[in-house]
Amino acid sequence: NYFLLGIASGLTLSVPLAVLAYAQFAGPLSLAAFGAAALAWLSRGASLVRNARLRPKSTLASAIGINHPRIAQKAQGFMGGSFNTREFFHRRPALLVRAVRWTFLLLLFPAPGWLIGWGGGSLAAFLAAFALQFVGLLAERWYFFAEARHPQNLYYQSMA
Repeated sequence: NYFLLGIASGLTLSVPLAVLAYAQFAGPLSLAAFGAAALAWLSRGASLVRNARLRPKSTLASAIGINHPRIAQKAQGFMGGSFNTREFFHRRPALLVRAVRWTFLLLLFPAPGWLIGWGGGSLAAFLAAFALQFVGLLAERWYFFAEARHPQNLYYQSMA
């Protein structure tokens, strides 16, 4: 999954570099970038579908180490915040997290793929394709950590 994302972004960057230095390689590299980006996009999409079906193993009980069927968190323990409240929980609405998911899915393949395939072979189109894909990669990494059900996220997510 992430190997494919790395290969796709590297090939996407190699296309404008080839246009500048070795124009004869721009065509084959653009095909390779398009194919790698498509594979990475399909792979990431498949993992999102798979992950949506998984039942998380982390619960509030596993986060605090108490095995009881009914646990209610009344206080966080750190009224002024702590490293964990700042670093491991994003405090963004679920709507934003979903919007970031759709944004990175658009920016990882369809937008750069369109620019690579139908951008007229211009340097500007290839650079824009890489820039969009790079922003998509950053959004994908943020989503990966924001969407995860880490035990510390469960424990530090609310204060009474």
